Amino acid sequence: MVRRIPALIGGAALGFAALALPASAQAPPAPSGQTVELFPQDSGSAVVEELQVVARPPGPALWLVEKGAAKLYVVGSAPPLPHQLKWDSPRLNRAMDQASLVLVPPEASVGPLQVTKFFLTGGGGVRYGPFSKNLEDRLPADLKARFVSARERAGRTGVPYKDWKPAVAGFILLSDFRQAAGLSEAKPVSTIERMAKAKGVKVKAMSQYRLGPILASAGKLSDEANLACLRDALTELEYDGAHPTDIGTDWANGDLASVRARYSTSAAQRCVMRAPGGPALLAQQIGQSADALNEALNRPGVTIAVVDLAFLLPANGVLDRLKAAGATITSPAD
Repeated sequence: MVRRIPALIGGAALGFAALALPASAQAPPAPSGQTVELFPQDSGSAVVEELQVVARPPGPALWLVEKGAAKLYVVGSAPPLPHQLKWDSPRLNRAMDQASLVLVPPEASVGPLQVTKFFLTGGGGVRYGPFSKNLEDRLPADLKARFVSARERAGRTGVPYKDWKPAVAGFILLSDFRQAAGLSEAKPVSTIERMAKAKGVKVKAMSQYRLGPILASAGKLSDEANLACLRDALTELEYDGAHPTDIGTDWANGDLASVRARYSTSAAQRCVMRAPGGPALLAQQIGQSADALNEALNRPGVTIAVVDLAFLLPANGVLDRLKAAGATITSPAD
């Protein structure tokens, strides 16, 4: 039996983890001698270098992955996108007409025992004790000023964040701000799900993952790392506030170069990299993404998948791993 994680905890944990695939699956190891560098610091993917599209067709960037009689169309996502963003993709519409399955990232879930333990242990180490000072009273003056300014922009009081440690509080606030600013962390996945259901195409989560390892990592962050994670979350929030439509417009127009220039490794990913076991956890997720898509390529027919660009594009990322497994990757003709 699996119970959906409460919304507040889910937002924090999902933001903190920035994970798109199951932590419970067995991930293939990275090739010997190679490390995973998160996009965009390392843009050296051999596959990406080969895909310099001169005449850009309308709609978001779309990759075609072929292996035997199987075709996989991959949509690279770049959340958050404006909630009211309008976009159209003739290529994706045609692919949807042929597809029998749409793969989307899994929703986070935890078992009831994990939920109980999370709360009984004070949030798995990510909450202060009941008689501790409020979060804002613990922050350095400059960071407190930024935090208060950000939550006021989000239309929030300090109450929802007062018992959380800085890292998780930062990601709860980031999610709250995006909601208030009309930015959706669920898009483009929710839009593509509706497209599929309108055409009678089955939608399936790539797998299911449990948040136990994520919560454990969050609880092991040092005080210094907690503050660094909060700073990163606030910097991302401030950038979102100053550029609410830039990435969405470029993404919808398939301007991959502009999206890559703006879509940095998320604050959540950088935070996970600071946690014990975090780098291995993120590398595992990239491997699991490639593993799930390789499974789709083992059966004939057309499949569509949505994968975060931060997992898709780096050297030894999802595209490189699919190619290494024998797939042919091209940009489809309009």
